[in-house]
Amino acid sequence: MPFSVDSGGVPRLRTMPKPSYQCSYWILIALTTPIALLLSAPLKAQTWEAIDALRNKLTSSGVKVVQRDCARRGLQGSYHPKSDTLTVCRNHRNAAQVWNTLAHEATHRMQACSGGSITQPQHHSMMSRVLRREARQEWRSIMAYPRSQHLAELEARYTARLPAHDVLKLFDRYCGTTIRA
Repeated sequence: MPFSVDSGGVPRLRTMPKPSYQCSYWILIALTTPIALLLSAPLKAQTWEAIDALRNKLTSSGVKVVQRDCARRGLQGSYHPKSDTLTVCRNHRNAAQVWNTLAHEATHRMQACSGGSITQPQHHSMMSRVLRREARQEWRSIMAYPRSQHLAELEARYTARLPAHDVLKLFDRYCGTTIRA
């Protein structure tokens, strides 16, 4: 162990500088999400209460949330920034599927609120690895988009797999609502 001698000639254990505990929310998410995804894979079913809470946050911030039949095969939902409308298609079978789409599209709203990406570049490769490993189909579906949309889709797919309370906190952070449902 490293020792130093103080002014009185007494040996003292040299201490390491105290670590800074001011880490961003995303660093905590980056460290804990792979474990959470492993424990919850396949996607943990979200509750209708969580869906209502996110829908309430969206509508409170001015988003028009609608449910409709979608003609395009494979389409689960969409977000249109110009009209500030979020659509959830009626082809979902359970709360987990509805949550996944709602959280995914809410992420696109968060991106609109922030004016772009909602994650730090140093986290993108970890997010990609987690999706490739834990949600291979989600990862593959990103490749169907133009390259210019890959980051937005990566963030949306990754965020949709987070626990509901994290998604709600992120929505508050980027879109500024503090409505509690």
